Amino acid sequence: MNHQRLPFHRISQWTGAFFEESCLVKIGMMMWLGHARTPCPWEDDTGESAFFTDGGAEGPVTSDSEGASDEQSDAPFAQEAHNLPTGVPFIKNNKTMTTIVDKSGVHTHMVKYCTCPGAPSADIQLFQMGLFPASFLEPKTAFLFDVLDDFLLDNLECGTSAMNYYSKLRRMTTRVFPHLVPDRYRELMRVTRQWRKLKLLKWNGFSHEDKEVMPGDLALFCPACPQPGINVTLPTGDDVKGLNGSDLEMPRWLYSRSLVMDGNFKAEHLHAANLSNEVSLMDGRGFMVSDRIYKEHLSLAKEAIQRSECNNHRAVNQANATRHRLEATGIGGCACARHGCFVPHAMVDFQKGERQMNMNYALCEALKVNAEGICRALTFYDVNYQYHKHLKDRIAESPILQIHQELEIIPGIGLWHVHGHQDSCYVRYASNFIKGAGRIDGEIMETLWVPLNIISPSARGMGTPHRKECLDYQMNDCDFMKMIRMSKSLCRKYRQAVKGIAESTQAFQKLHETADPRQVQDWEAQERLVQARRLRDPTAMDIYEVQLQKVPTRKQRELQLLASQGQHPRQARRRGAATWLAEGLTIEEAQITLQMDWVDKGRTFLSDGLGDDDIQPMELQLLTLQDDSQDETDELENDYRVFEPEKVVIPLPSNLGLGRCAALGVTNLVDQELTLRQGQANDALHNIRVHLADKAVIFQRTVRTTKSQAASTRAWAQVHSVDRAVSINASIYSKCQSQLCKLAADDAVLERYQQLLKEHLKVSTAVADPNSRGQRNNMLAWFWSMDVQGDSNSSDWLNEFYRVHWLCAKALRDCWAEEMLLLMNGSV
Repeated sequence: MNHQRLPFHRISQWTGAFFEESCLVKIGMMMWLGHARTPCPWEDDTGESAFFTDGGAEGPVTSDSEGASDEQSDAPFAQEAHNLPTGVPFIKNNKTMTTIVDKSGVHTHMVKYCTCPGAPSADIQLFQMGLFPASFLEPKTAFLFDVLDDFLLDNLECGTSAMNYYSKLRRMTTRVFPHLVPDRYRELMRVTRQWRKLKLLKWNGFSHEDKEVMPGDLALFCPACPQPGINVTLPTGDDVKGLNGSDLEMPRWLYSRSLVMDGNFKAEHLHAANLSNEVSLMDGRGFMVSDRIYKEHLSLAKEAIQRSECNNHRAVNQANATRHRLEATGIGGCACARHGCFVPHAMVDFQKGERQMNMNYALCEALKVNAEGICRALTFYDVNYQYHKHLKDRIAESPILQIHQELEIIPGIGLWHVHGHQDSCYVRYASNFIKGAGRIDGEIMETLWVPLNIISPSARGMGTPHRKECLDYQMNDCDFMKMIRMSKSLCRKYRQAVKGIAESTQAFQKLHETADPRQVQDWEAQERLVQARRLRDPTAMDIYEVQLQKVPTRKQRELQLLASQGQHPRQARRRGAATWLAEGLTIEEAQITLQMDWVDKGRTFLSDGLGDDDIQPMELQLLTLQDDSQDETDELENDYRVFEPEKVVIPLPSNLGLGRCAALGVTNLVDQELTLRQGQANDALHNIRVHLADKAVIFQRTVRTTKSQAASTRAWAQVHSVDRAVSINASIYSKCQSQLCKLAADDAVLERYQQLLKEHLKVSTAVADPNSRGQRNNMLAWFWSMDVQGDSNSSDWLNEFYRVHWLCAKALRDCWAEEMLLLMNGSV
């Protein structure tokens, strides 16, 4: 009786010398169905034969074992046992046996059905025992529900094919003779297809109701995207106001549908070997679209061969590729841009690459899914600059494609792909500048292809319906995993939004408060105008880029250099204390410049012009003013050492120290130097800002536009010249900031004049190009907001530079504010 409860237990039999593997059927055990696994009182051979004959099925009776070359013998299993090696835990070549596949391997059992009057059919009795029959008429093969679940999980997580999985089961059955185990690979593929559909029907509420399954009904969708009538009620009339119980007007973009579109060329599919044997179980009920209507659309649609107008983009050019040996060159479709959930009934096959006619159908189907009443949709597509141009015209010309007439579609390009386009595409299509987009990168669908590509190799040679069912099940599982992690994801986004709002608002306020109010009004008016025009004319967004209209000529730059040289001090003459201190700061700056020249050009250019008579010993009393210069003093005591003016310590109060100044009675000089040091820091920071902005202009207008090697060399020579000026002024400021600390400046002064780090001077990031790759979250360094108005008045191009950064800073702040609003209203 114990073995009746454990029919799939592996046993070993003692041969007199050792234990060998055996099976329960060899010791006479039978599996009774019904009657609590006890023999049926109506059991007899005639009754069971009649049970299969009169099972209610019409037509000839067949079993799943027919056609198998290794099971055509009718001889009793006892007479055929000698055909197998000893120690094999199964019986072959006997039709009275039923092959049962478990997670532990393949078993053979003598199955006895209940033959009582009114007893269920054989397949139902197997189902009641947790066994899925391979045939519904005269089953001779069955699979445990557990092994089907295990295979589907292995297929999802590991990409295990049915052949590899069954091969594993054969080796688990017997490690020595796995090739002798009954082959049920084809039965496994057929049963798992049925098992997938049954589970999807159950999960989606079709198990106890007799209702029609519509397209997309067996697929999950994003629970957080706005779906009128399901998770949100759209405001109408008087409900437009009153956001969160307040008197604020509700933004019309709050209930927008955000979609990302993309193609996957790894999900290829070979031509089917035998179309007549293909049977679809889920045609269009999951994520893949219905076959008949989609093919009708393709037969009617016309698409001219085109080349990319922006860059030589793969998605556009591959649309013209032909691959005759493939039925499908890949798949494409839509997913929600915020959470990365595939959209039901919006995935299509590609026949000749990623063509517009394929994506048109996918987009129109995606916009139908629970979108009644939604009037605004954001679409992110890596070729949207080309795809969106005549989208509505193509839809209007098609008798099959349909979208709501009042629906407004706003195009965008993902933040990774947009940098592969022309520079102008960034401000026109990046999500940073789209009203209501919040914090969307538009690239989330690239991550969704990763789990889907796990099963793509095994699905490549499947039949067309089987492949689509595998892809449907994989995408459904992907959406399920997104759903169960949704709360954690939203909490993380909320924390990021709180931090992002605080940082972006603070950065924007610094620029806003110090800028000229009249200029700010003009910038705000420009922003409102372009946001209203962007849908009709994407080029209106070009105001977010630097636009130079007055470029200084060569003569003007020469005059600026002459004026700068004329400001250098003349011969020294007796001056007051303040003048003497300022002269010391000037000498200190000259020392820094000289030291940089010394490092750059070598230490021999000064000594080459000096003779032995020109070498003078250093004044040791002067060097003792620096506490940490004792080593240098010892070295310079040598009368024959070359004079090093860049290392001479200037006797300023900051070098003497506060204690020494107090002892000498010159404490009044400390405050004067402190005031002069602040002016020196202001000048250095101003020069840094000017040169960095100059470098940005050189990159945008000279380096990037060069067409020859000579022009490129000259352009980079300008860059290196500006780099040297930036380095000199940065060194001057660092020295000045260090001296302010020595002068015991108060906290307010030290907070204003912070430490200058190397990353603050990177022109290739936020300073040179606020719209470059990776600068979505970057903000200007602290010194850019110290005196915006003063810098803007100095030159037209610097004013243009500040205008762009003001607009970008405002766009970043608005993005975080939109993200928070979407989060608080549960529509993210």
